[in-house]
Formats: sequence, structure tokens, C-alpha cells
Amino acid sequence: MIEYSAEIVKRLKILRKLDFPPAGPNWVRFIFDDVRPTAKAILSFAKGQPAFGYQPGYRAIKDRLELGIGLDAAIKVAASKGAPAGRVQNKQLVEAFFDYDETRRYSSSNPIEFEKEFFRVSRDVLVPVAPLSIIREKGKFVPLFVCGWANNPLRLLQRRLLMTVYEDAFFSLTDYQASPGEVLFFPQSEARKQEEANENCREIELWRRGDYDLLSKAELSDCVEIFALAREQARSILQSEIDELRNRMKAENAVDEVGPSLEDLFHKK
Repeated sequence: MIEYSAEIVKRLKILRKLDFPPAGPNWVRFIFDDVRPTAKAILSFAKGQPAFGYQPGYRAIKDRLELGIGLDAAIKVAASKGAPAGRVQNKQLVEAFFDYDETRRYSSSNPIEFEKEFFRVSRDVLVPVAPLSIIREKGKFVPLFVCGWANNPLRLLQRRLLMTVYEDAFFSLTDYQASPGEVLFFPQSEARKQEEANENCREIELWRRGDYDLLSKAELSDCVEIFALAREQARSILQSEIDELRNRMKAENAVDEVGPSLEDLFHKK
């Protein structure tokens, strides 16, 4: 027998998730130029449960940038926490960063404290925006955004949107208007996959400010409108699933353990 109450609560939690978008790269990842694929991507994100995250790897890279730790120590940091399923990916991310840093040689002195910022999608929907670290080089602040994906699926529109989000939420602040910010990806290289079987085949993909044209106000408005419409479409689909579960519960004379008071807990105030 289906545990109707549990299934309803699960979908109520997913509905709640729609009101809290993920950070910049993950948010732009499900913004397309049409409502239907955007709604599908939003639903997939909301219903999904990733097997692991890259927080351990980010922590290790941040310690290199701000404390100057070496590769061995960084790998230990990356392996100390997080899901076992992500240990290899986090290790490879850290190794790829250190490979790149052999030539880039980031400063590890005087890291800058900063607050998380937000890109405002609407009055009540905010996308979190924050670099992994901000360092000081040649008298300028350098915000460093790092994304650990093993593959970078972002299309041109999404890349431009991400840089526009960073510009709007972070680089527009007085302290960073003249900053040469960097966005670092470390996707797997198909060429290196073939050349180096069973080896770490991640390599740097570096974006700098100015590498992508920012979206115009009209283009940005279109993206926001598509997201808003797609989110409502996703919400409608989830609500229909909840209603269907309630109808089946009623038809089978099952006890509804999800009353109005409990359901209200999952609605944004």
C-alpha cells in the first residue's frame, strides 16, 4: 500500500524548495529560452537528491587560497567530510586546482572578508551569490568563483546570465567594481580522457570579467519572466500530484495524516 501521507509530505517539501533557488551556477543551469524546458529542469532539480556535493573540495581550495596549505593537506581536508560517493570527485577537483595553481600562483596573504549577496529574481525570490574567496593582488580585490562540476553543460545564454548575475549582485558593489574577478570550472577533458585512462582528466576552464557579453535589461527580464512562469508551472504540476494522492487516499478510505496545520509548515511565510 502506498504511504499517501509520506508521499504528500515529500511533495510539500519539494514545493517549499521552489521558493529557495540554489546558488548562481545551479540556478542558471535550469534557465532556458522557453518555459517548458525550464519548468522541466526546475522540477528535476527540486525532486532530485544529489549523491554528493563539492563542499569538501571547496573547503580545501579555500584553505589553499586563504591559508596557503599544500596539496597533501588539501586532499586530507577534501576527504575528511562529505558523502563517500563524492570522495574521488572532490579529490580530482582539488588536484586540478593545484595543477592550475602551479602556473597561476594565487596569493594566500590578506584574504578579504565578505558577505553573501543575492540576485533578486522577484520580491520574494533571491538567488544566493558569493565567491569562494576574495584575495588581494596588485592592490586590487580579486573575487574567485569556483564551480566543481565534472562537466560544464552551460549554454551561451546561461553563461551570459551567470556573468550578469555576478555583475548585478557582486561586482556592482563599490569595493569590486574595478576587480578582475575570475570564475573557475574544472570539467573533464574528453581529449585527456582518451589519452590518460584512469587518470584525473579535469582541466581548467577560466572565465574572466568581460569574456561574455552581459545580458541586456530586456534579455535579463525575459530570463526572469521565463523562470517565474516555469516555476509556477512546476508548482502546478506538484500541486496536481498532491491532489491526485489525496483523491486516491479518499477513495481507499485511508487516513489523511497531513492536516492543514502541518501543510502550512511547508508554505513560505
